[in-house]
Amino acid sequence: MSGELETAALASGGGWLKWKREHADIPPGTPCANCQTPLAGPHCHECGQLAEDFHKSVWKLTVEAIESLLHLDGRLFSTLPNLVRRPGKLTRDYMEGKRASQVAPFRMFLVILLIAFFVGHAALKAGEKHETTGGDHAAATSPRTFKYNGRVVTPGSEAMAEFEREVMADPDLSPAEKQTQIAAARGDWASFSRNLAADVSEKAQTNAAAANADDEKLRVTSRVADDKQLESVQHWAQTRYDAVKDDPERFALILEIWAHRVAILALPVSALMLTLLFAFNRRFYVFDHVIFSMHSLSFQLLLLIVIMALSVLTPLAWWLLWLAPVHLFVHMKGAYQRSVFGTLARMFVLFTLTTITFSLLAVLWLYLGFNEMAGH
Repeated sequence: MSGELETAALASGGGWLKWKREHADIPPGTPCANCQTPLAGPHCHECGQLAEDFHKSVWKLTVEAIESLLHLDGRLFSTLPNLVRRPGKLTRDYMEGKRASQVAPFRMFLVILLIAFFVGHAALKAGEKHETTGGDHAAATSPRTFKYNGRVVTPGSEAMAEFEREVMADPDLSPAEKQTQIAAARGDWASFSRNLAADVSEKAQTNAAAANADDEKLRVTSRVADDKQLESVQHWAQTRYDAVKDDPERFALILEIWAHRVAILALPVSALMLTLLFAFNRRFYVFDHVIFSMHSLSFQLLLLIVIMALSVLTPLAWWLLWLAPVHLFVHMKGAYQRSVFGTLARMFVLFTLTTITFSLLAVLWLYLGFNEMAGH
């Protein structure tokens, strides 16, 4: 499994755990062990080496390791609130060189992207578990009633008898299907299981016969390519189709790996679109658009993380997606200092370009995953 994104993000995350030594272990005036320059602080002002005595006890090493790990960089707590509340000012400050108080945009983007993948995976698993347990609970507690011809049908009623007659007279249902529906309506789950198994077995045999008759071959046609080219394309598609069919879990894993890689492309694509939108504005350079893209994508990913986490509790969390265009408007208007109309017009063009380009990225993602199944 590939870990390029994880490695880069974790390495970048180290900048959020920045520990600044406030005093030196070695007294001022002591010659630096590296260049012999008299020390005047926690670092040598000549070569930059840390003024520290490395002959330490295990206890002192443990204490310093815990201290350095838990001492979060204060820039994180100033960058994230500004990213949410005043994104335009955050981006403009960075463009104008006021960067010491901010987390590096690319570092922030990588770490948040990694967290988004982790939270999304966890939310998906939690959702599947909730659906399974919720479905079993509903089946166990709900009464065996249903509506038929506008009436509530319960087992043993006249409406139930009418329903059974209708099912038995339906020419489109096989005998096993008829018995399965009646058993489900009566709540006779033992009979339902037997008839369902018979129905599934019958359909499986029918589908297998149809598949063997057609030999499960993909058909590729074209008015441009010749027979040899068509045969090559068909062989390429057929081998990968068979691999996906035989091992769908591996295909899902490959898609997850490629999703990490393709997601990085969102950054240069976004910057390119902004460059086109402001092509005739000489005030801004490609670098400025890259910074805006990293800040904007970081917020969108943060919003997605919150939504995915809350969606485990309630589907209403997805209504928070409406905050995405609102934040983009505030961010773009503040960072580029455009009018309301100019910002809305550029947002409309940006939405159109985003729909096209990200659709192409999705196709590229599926192609890369499908193509890699050749190594199955």
